[in-house]
Amino acid sequence: MTATRHGRLTGLATAYLDRPVVDRAAVLMAVFAAGHVLTTSLSAAVLLPSGYTERVTWSAMMIAICSFIVLMAAVLLVLARRDPDGLTRASRAAMTTAATGYTVCAVAMAYGFGVWATPFLAIPLVWIILVAIVLDRRRALVCAVTTAGLVVLLQTGQHLAGWSLAPALAPLSDTLLGSWQASLGSAIPLVAFTFVTSVLSFTVLAILEDQRESLIRTHELIRTYVPAQVADAVLASGPRATALERRKLTIFFSDVVTFTETTDRMEPEELAHVLDDYFSEMTRIAEKYDGTIDELIGDAVLIFFGAPTATDDRDHAVRATRMAVEMQRAVARLNASWEAAGIDAVFEVRMGINTGIVTVGNVGTGGRRKYAALGRGVNLAARIQTHCPSGGILLSRSTWLLTRDVVPCQLEGEVELKGVGRPTELYAVDLSAAAADE
Repeated sequence: MTATRHGRLTGLATAYLDRPVVDRAAVLMAVFAAGHVLTTSLSAAVLLPSGYTERVTWSAMMIAICSFIVLMAAVLLVLARRDPDGLTRASRAAMTTAATGYTVCAVAMAYGFGVWATPFLAIPLVWIILVAIVLDRRRALVCAVTTAGLVVLLQTGQHLAGWSLAPALAPLSDTLLGSWQASLGSAIPLVAFTFVTSVLSFTVLAILEDQRESLIRTHELIRTYVPAQVADAVLASGPRATALERRKLTIFFSDVVTFTETTDRMEPEELAHVLDDYFSEMTRIAEKYDGTIDELIGDAVLIFFGAPTATDDRDHAVRATRMAVEMQRAVARLNASWEAAGIDAVFEVRMGINTGIVTVGNVGTGGRRKYAALGRGVNLAARIQTHCPSGGILLSRSTWLLTRDVVPCQLEGEVELKGVGRPTELYAVDLSAAAADE
């Protein structure tokens, strides 16, 4: 993923997070090593004239912390060349040691300068976040537990054993405590740490925002090629949401009468314009009624209701029928607009709707899969459509039983359909009455 809004810094941070894990850990420790050596040196330079850097408590603690960080940075840099992905035990042990070891160092700094009274307490907290981002959540959890345990231990020692509240500050004389050397000596590392952690935090937030925007764009792009319901179901529940299953659906099938004859007399540019208008309007209406678009092939449209999300059989049938009514009205509007534009195209659409048990889910193998409905119920909807008069809508008896109290229909009669062993009772939707009802 490339940065979309936040400039070069975000791009560099993203590239860093894409590097192998040991490499990331080595760079993190190297940055912290450089920062600690620099701030400690500056603090020592400021405090040196006062003689405070000669005191054992402060100097020993800071030298030990800097030495540990520099050592871990060097070890990780060597391992990053040999095992960048952290596959060996040595690499995993080094990353764990670096993470937990610096946690101890961070808590020691917070304790040395006063656990509750200094911003140094933020160091172990920010470190936990960085470990979670750069390494993994398991090591971050270890760091969090270590931090909590050490803080509890130190506070218990202060209350029960009389440990100093801020041993790094204890050797300061009253005069030095209020001097500019002491103020600068503590301010320099705090300002540096605040600046670095702020940059890191804002960069991470920028990366997360860019990733979120990228996911939104990807989701929108997927929805243009995959039914919206299918895309949403997979993102919400994973592949199991589209597994093959037997389910009762309402199937809608439509076809344009004399489509070939109409398109043969049209120029390619006009044909592309007409088909774009037609399928865009049919898709818009299908999405309005929450139908799952199975196929848009040639002039045929196959839509079903009840998968991957479902309400109840009656609702599926009613929505499918009302969708068909609105589609017929949309076709009339499209014909008028094409005529006004001087395009010789008149679409007359037949529509068939059936409700029945079908197999629905992902079909195909390997990397080529499609969410589709299969079975006799789908074929029956296609057969019903072929018996439908131009500009009409026919329902099977199973669909009519679910919609008869909502959508006005008339018995069309019984017909023999291919693949059906007995006469099929069909019902025609009264379009004029349906329009009046709405």
